[in-house]
Amino acid sequence: MENLDIVIVTYNSEKWIERCLESMISGKYPLENIHLTFVDNKSQDKTKEIIDQFAKSHYFGSYNAHYLEENIGFGAANNYGVSKSKQQYVLFLNVDTEVEENSLVELIKDAETSSQDVALWECRQFPYEHPKTYNPVTMEITWASGAACMVRRDLFNEVGMFDDKIFMYAEDVDLSWRFRAHGYKLRYVPKSIIHHYTYESAGQVKPNQFYNSTYNNLMLRYKFGTLKDIVKGYLLYYSLFFNPVPFAKHRRTVLKKMLKSFTDGQRFRSWKRRNKGYSFKPSFLLWDYEIIRDGAFYINTLPEQNPLVSILIRTCGRPAMLREALMSVRNQTYKNIEVVIVEDGPAISKEMIDAEFDDLTINYFATEEKVGRCVVGNLAMERASGQYFNFLDDDDVLFADHVEVLCYQLTINPDKKAAYAHAFETPIKVSSKDPYVYEEILHNVQHRQPFNRLVLLHHNYFPIQCVLFSREMFDELGGIDLELEVLEDWDLWLKYALKYDFQYVEKVTSVYRVPAEIKHHHSRQEMFDKYLKIVRDKYVNQQTELPIGAWFEDADHILSRPQTIIYKIKGMTFKTFVFKVKNKVYNQVKKLLG
Repeated sequence: MENLDIVIVTYNSEKWIERCLESMISGKYPLENIHLTFVDNKSQDKTKEIIDQFAKSHYFGSYNAHYLEENIGFGAANNYGVSKSKQQYVLFLNVDTEVEENSLVELIKDAETSSQDVALWECRQFPYEHPKTYNPVTMEITWASGAACMVRRDLFNEVGMFDDKIFMYAEDVDLSWRFRAHGYKLRYVPKSIIHHYTYESAGQVKPNQFYNSTYNNLMLRYKFGTLKDIVKGYLLYYSLFFNPVPFAKHRRTVLKKMLKSFTDGQRFRSWKRRNKGYSFKPSFLLWDYEIIRDGAFYINTLPEQNPLVSILIRTCGRPAMLREALMSVRNQTYKNIEVVIVEDGPAISKEMIDAEFDDLTINYFATEEKVGRCVVGNLAMERASGQYFNFLDDDDVLFADHVEVLCYQLTINPDKKAAYAHAFETPIKVSSKDPYVYEEILHNVQHRQPFNRLVLLHHNYFPIQCVLFSREMFDELGGIDLELEVLEDWDLWLKYALKYDFQYVEKVTSVYRVPAEIKHHHSRQEMFDKYLKIVRDKYVNQQTELPIGAWFEDADHILSRPQTIIYKIKGMTFKTFVFKVKNKVYNQVKKLLG
């Protein structure tokens, strides 16, 4: 194992230190390879005594503490710690954390297999995973949380370390962006889990976090953004005057910081003046720096039971697309997985699968002759061995926690036979099919629908990869209707839902891709409209054994929620709204013109 420096900054941290250290001692990383450096920002409690008197400090490769005469801030204190250590890899770890037993092993394993242009690796935080999105195929991120991230020492020094002008909050975004400006990559390592006790309750807002993060958002606009970004930043900051927050002297605090921002902003702007050669473009999404996944305060928990899960992939001679789907399966944090791939037609994808994915348990079958997506779906279920099934189309992908989250929900809710989560709908423009090159236009959550049979009878709100379901339903009720060309998944969910309940999870765990070109949307919509009526007619005379109370509950939910169009628009970005309107107008014009 690599020698690893861990830098921990403390400030009145007496209640956290021993638990943090004990979690490392209980872990599987060799303690003689861990080199601890504490930097204390002039604590007033018993922090110093606890660090100095920790009885098991001799277990580590080295154990050092530095006590500063003033509080110099989070980033500057970490810089000081780096200057007093020497290993190739440096892990910045908040003191209010505990590491899982395999966390450091997984972190170093990922670093050792990463390319030389990767500068930083971010751990996954429990109980609340940071909700910013990441690339579920490459595991690249646009910025990393400083609460638990590891850097290469030489590259950290090369880009100038943390910016000590940022006292607290957003120093991690700033560091991440400077890494990227220098051409380096950042990776997310969700198998490396850190328990971070930053919130006492879900949705908690802390004064320091509120005022420093909003102010530093403005400073980052000065440092990396355009004049337009800065103007938008001031408009946002001005809106804080009208923000109802439970903090005393709120408006006075905002006004003081706004007046201070004009001089501070010039100091931050100097970086951009000195580095005009960089082509890096920052992403300012109001107060955020990346698209946010639903589920910020979903409580992540590893399942105690690990039943076999079969990922069912239908493909048809598109190995470049299939590769991305399989890479997202490889990245799953849940490990008891088999992949059942059924190729509709000749075995075009087999060579790629054998050459690149021998680390996955794959059951591959090619039909040789074209038999259609419905036959292929049934073949996949028949060949699967898992207790649970999950379809994944070859052009869609899963976030790393998808199977873990849904499997956990089913193991703690044994009365449910299926669980489903949210998904991003992502229109893409494909410029090359092999190699697979595309541009993602936007990310939209089309469906945020709690389980409701009446809504499901009207339309499908389960994108196919969103649902993890028990094989018992397939064994009892059968598979896909071979008479359908599309909407076969909706028909399948209806058949299962009319007898069994589904567990709803309010978290984005997958991505399904749709063509961005409007002409493709129109042809797809025409096909869907045709089969919409076919599927509805199929269930007109269907008899169910559900109690009348189940229907009352579903009807009450529909009647009590806002009108559908308003309900959906509220959850959209402006870009998504424009995209949807353009498609609707195009479809209506095409219908009128025949």
